[in-house]
Amino acid sequence: MPISVIIVAAGSSTRLGGKVNKPYLNIQGKPALYYSLKTFLSIKTIKEILVVIREQDEKIFRALLNRYNFSEVKYTYGGEERKDSVLNGLNALENKKGVVLIHDAARPFVSKEVVNRVIKAAGKYKAAVPVIPVKDTVKYSKDGAFAHNTPDRTKLFLAQTPQGFDFALLMKANQKAVSKKLSITDDAMLVELAGVKAALVKGAESNIKLTTKADFGI
Repeated sequence: MPISVIIVAAGSSTRLGGKVNKPYLNIQGKPALYYSLKTFLSIKTIKEILVVIREQDEKIFRALLNRYNFSEVKYTYGGEERKDSVLNGLNALENKKGVVLIHDAARPFVSKEVVNRVIKAAGKYKAAVPVIPVKDTVKYSKDGAFAHNTPDRTKLFLAQTPQGFDFALLMKANQKAVSKKLSITDDAMLVELAGVKAALVKGAESNIKLTTKADFGI
């Protein structure tokens, strides 16, 4: 079963601010993107890794590949929204079958254990998402001013990446979302809208998403 990875690094990092996009900001002396690339490259079952980048980041991205000898990593340009960038990545892959993992470049600390759990579940169920339980009490508000109810937090989970899918399933669902201009916040939503339930697998507290300057210690 072919396994491919698409790392989405085409966002604008608007919440972070600054001139450098999140994947290229340093963490302990190395760009954030270095860490997830290193993890995926260390998993022998993964045969293809492709990064979706902003066109204006091509120079800094190619410098990263050269500096760390990541010559086998491929890339393509992103689109207007996340789903457009993922679709560009799917179209650019050589392996157009088997399992494809979609990962956020802003999650540098993903572990091999989480990746392998997603691969196994995606191969079995066609869609898999790593999650962690919600620890805090959650309030639902219709207007943002008053709490209207309190959902049962034992049934709520925080989604992480990589999320894994059968290639044909994700391609079809993504093409539909793009053509209908559907608004989505993660790739599992695409297959949910197509009527497919994603299996939940154990994520990791360390698999955080870098969003603000505080996450980088800056």
